[in-house]
Amino acid sequence: MSDNIVERGGPVTSQTRRERLGVLVVAAGVVSIVAVYVALNATTHRGSAKDLLPYQTLVRDLPEADQQLYRALRQGLVAAEAERARTGTWPEPTRLAALNVAPFTSAAGAGSYQWSRMQQGAIFNYFGRPLDPSVPAWLLEIQEPEPGMLPDPAPLDDEHHRLPDGTTLHTYVWMHRFGGQVPLGFVRQPQSSGWVEVFSTPPDPVFYNRR
Repeated sequence: MSDNIVERGGPVTSQTRRERLGVLVVAAGVVSIVAVYVALNATTHRGSAKDLLPYQTLVRDLPEADQQLYRALRQGLVAAEAERARTGTWPEPTRLAALNVAPFTSAAGAGSYQWSRMQQGAIFNYFGRPLDPSVPAWLLEIQEPEPGMLPDPAPLDDEHHRLPDGTTLHTYVWMHRFGGQVPLGFVRQPQSSGWVEVFSTPPDPVFYNRR
């Protein structure tokens, strides 16, 4: 018994080939346009406020006085890290003030704040409570790795600093608009108690990691 092979559609002509080629070219063009649109859209919105969570903001959107204190706090963190690397412990605000480190010293125009250092496990808070209840409170949160944790692969940026011994720190800056209403004490979950996290640029969601 022989098998009968039925060929449908007739022979493939040169016109058919041209039509198929035309369809493929159009499809490729559509895919290219979509790819370019996605790339441009991602570039346009990268670093914008729409990338933030409801409790986060960009420093550029704050009043100038708050922007200055934010920058001073970020610079002060570098001095605190140097003391941590030298002594093995995070310095008290009085030590940073003695070193003339802003914003812990009144010489930096931050004399209206009472600064405290608090610790809970591997998390350290530098809490700036204003003497004037109408101005914001500030919080510098530093998270050291827990014992036994694997090295953090995150690239260095505002939220990730690395000490000379290789220890990677997670650092965060928070502000509370109603500074006079904030009780003095360790703040475990700032986003749950009215604090707003401040960034110079939106964090990378791949490496942003608060415990």
